[in-house]
This record gives sequence, structure tokens and C-alpha cells, in this order.
Amino acid sequence: MKVQTKKAVLDKVDRQIIAELARDGRRSYREIARSLEISEGTVRTRMARLQDDGLIRVTLVGNPLAMGVGVGAMILLRVKPGYVRQTANALVAFPNVRFVSLSFGKGDVIIQTLHKDVADLHHFVSETIPEAAPEVVSTETLQLAEVLKSSWTWGDWFEYLRGDVQDDDQLPPETTG
Repeated sequence: MKVQTKKAVLDKVDRQIIAELARDGRRSYREIARSLEISEGTVRTRMARLQDDGLIRVTLVGNPLAMGVGVGAMILLRVKPGYVRQTANALVAFPNVRFVSLSFGKGDVIIQTLHKDVADLHHFVSETIPEAAPEVVSTETLQLAEVLKSSWTWGDWFEYLRGDVQDDDQLPPETTG
């Protein structure tokens, strides 16, 4: 999945629909419409637009530890100049790589990975990455000891943006989904 980078204009109703689905993605358009006191057709139309524009997709978020993931890690990769995007694109292909980002600072590319155990993590860093991305000059692996928060509830984000603003329509117009 390519992450949407185009700035989007989300109004109050768009944000409310997204927040409702983030709480429970199984809710019907009818339930959301009732909760927000808008028509079911409005919810259906807006959902289609948000999905067609690549701003949202409805998916399942699982608990990695409960599903047998033994080790999670954040890996910072330093890459030869001129090969950063190529390297990142090579790492996107791996099913155990959950997040890939270009960065500034200690790492040119940052990835989050999931592994069966420490040996699997070691093999990934010492064998798989060098084979897939030979332009990597160094790595720094941060093994996750305990995840205290992993939240993707967009209602929380919209609440954060709101801050002291009393009227939701005063939110910055360029909010991405």
C-alpha cells in the first residue's frame, strides 16, 4: 500500500465518520448515520469518496503478541547516497516488514519488523537485508521489549488537532486521513 501524501480537506462530518469506524470498523453505515444524526446515504457517499481518493481503507488491526509474534523491532538503516528510495522500496516487499519510512538523522530508512524469535530477527538483519538491499552500510536494531501503546484510532488524532478550538470547522483544512 502506498501511503497517501496528498493533503486532503476533511470536514467535520468526514472526521466524525472516520472516528466512528476507527472505534469499530464493523459498524454499518446505518449505525454510523444514526450515531451522527445524518443520512445513511451521506455516510455511504462520503465513505466511497474517502476510499476512492486513497484517504482511508477499512482493515483489521490485530494484536501481534496474541497472534504469536515473538519479537518486534525498529531497524534504522544507513544507506549509500543515491540509493535510499531504492532500498526502502526493496524492503516494502517483505511480509514481516510492517512499516517503512524515509527519514533524517541516524537512519535514512526506518522499518518496523515482526519475527518469530530473536534468531529470526538476527537472520533478517544479518542475511536478508544485505541480500535484498546491498546498499545498506549499517543498521541499528531496536528490539521492542514491551509495547505500551499502538493506537490508530483517528478520533484521538482529530481530538488532538482540535486542542482549544471550540468549533470543529476551525480545524486546519489540510488534514490527511
